[in-house]
Amino acid sequence: MKICLVIPPARSADRVPERVYGCTFTYYNQPPMPLLYVASVLEDDGHTIALEDFTVDNSWERFTRFVNDADFDLYIFHTVLLAEGIDTRAARYILERTDARVVFFGPHPTLKPRNFLLDERTYVARGEAEYVIRDLVRALPAGDIEGVRGISYLRGTEMVETDTAGIIEDLDGLPFPARHLIEDKRESFFNPKLAERPVALVLTSRGCSFRCYYCVPNAISWARELEWKRFNSGRKPPVRLRSPKNVVEEFEAAKAEGYRAVSVVDDLFLFGGRKRIMEICRGLGEVGLPFGILARCDLILDEEVVESLAGAGCRYVDLGIESLDQKVLDDIKKDMDVAAVERAVELLNRYGIEPKANIMFGASPVETRESVEKTIEGVSRLAINYCMFSIATPFPGTEFHEKAVKEGWAVEPEIHDLEENLSPTEKSLVSYPGLTKEELEKAIKHAYRRFYLTSGRIRHQLGRIRSLKDLKDLVLMGLKVLK
Repeated sequence: MKICLVIPPARSADRVPERVYGCTFTYYNQPPMPLLYVASVLEDDGHTIALEDFTVDNSWERFTRFVNDADFDLYIFHTVLLAEGIDTRAARYILERTDARVVFFGPHPTLKPRNFLLDERTYVARGEAEYVIRDLVRALPAGDIEGVRGISYLRGTEMVETDTAGIIEDLDGLPFPARHLIEDKRESFFNPKLAERPVALVLTSRGCSFRCYYCVPNAISWARELEWKRFNSGRKPPVRLRSPKNVVEEFEAAKAEGYRAVSVVDDLFLFGGRKRIMEICRGLGEVGLPFGILARCDLILDEEVVESLAGAGCRYVDLGIESLDQKVLDDIKKDMDVAAVERAVELLNRYGIEPKANIMFGASPVETRESVEKTIEGVSRLAINYCMFSIATPFPGTEFHEKAVKEGWAVEPEIHDLEENLSPTEKSLVSYPGLTKEELEKAIKHAYRRFYLTSGRIRHQLGRIRSLKDLKDLVLMGLKVLK
């Protein structure tokens, strides 16, 4: 079968949905990892695969010309919440102009499959979708899809949903993402926390066992979690890990393909115990690719582990801090002692690993103007050069969303139209009696200026410029976060 994985044009160049995590708009270009995983599974099954990304110029005309001239049997969309309108518009055009079929997968089709079933030629692959899509594609020629687990489709006007496919137990059995499909765009992929380009994405585990009630993890894990919760009484799915050997082999493959750095996008890299992490670090040290990870502050307090990460080439750790007010952390079920923050930052700096903080305002009604200011001042005093400030968004499917609607924290009607209204670094979709929407939006602006407009942090950013492209990227990102 001839299959096209497609990323359609966005509504505007400054509102291109970010599809690796799926909860904001794009700040910098990253490989479309969920599509690349599906591509590799389908290629292994003998299909001819193409990947077309129309967000480079956001030209609807170019998209329509492509569809009219192409002869694909199937188009596949990986859809996050902010892309529903964009993707369904493109799919309708395909269905109107061709005889091809359309498959949607990702967190939002998993949560709301009915929104994506445009006619009897559209299908939703729910949850962890690589093998679900493979099985659906195998069944389509004969039209015998009733036995495919994990799909939703239309029979007339009625939605039919098959039993869940569950989760992928053996992640080592998945082929590596099909990076050869994006070889011509490779040089555009970067991460501002890594000086080397291009940057590959690697996922060494799927899932998270912690209970933060606002959290939307990476898009693969989020779709997986939404599907599991639906069929398992709201419980989170178990975490599944790749073996150290398999992880090291993917780093080696990425290096051979010309990538010069890696962003590890696990919800939490430090799963699976000390022995697993130390074994991965030993292998990555031999590969020689710089990389960065995400971690909780309280999981990165083992000095020997931090030393091993540094020796393996770890350049940065994204720390989910959220607040420096313990009452706020307790209320949002962070299950972390705020004292762990300074200890984690100190330890990372000791071994030359860049700590990057993530702060989120507005996730809890116990937060006050005073605690917001305390957090801003506290994080500004930390020995760090990077911090992302955002306003908590009650995303559909989270416990936070349920409470925000029930308790009246959600700003109406905007919360029901996130695609148009979401901008976590500018706009609040929640408001509390003690901390209003307007105050949250002012806090974000104040936080960015207070943190970044210091002589030391300005010098740090300027010192990282190695080319005109670096300068351009820095200016564009600065305009986005400081406007």
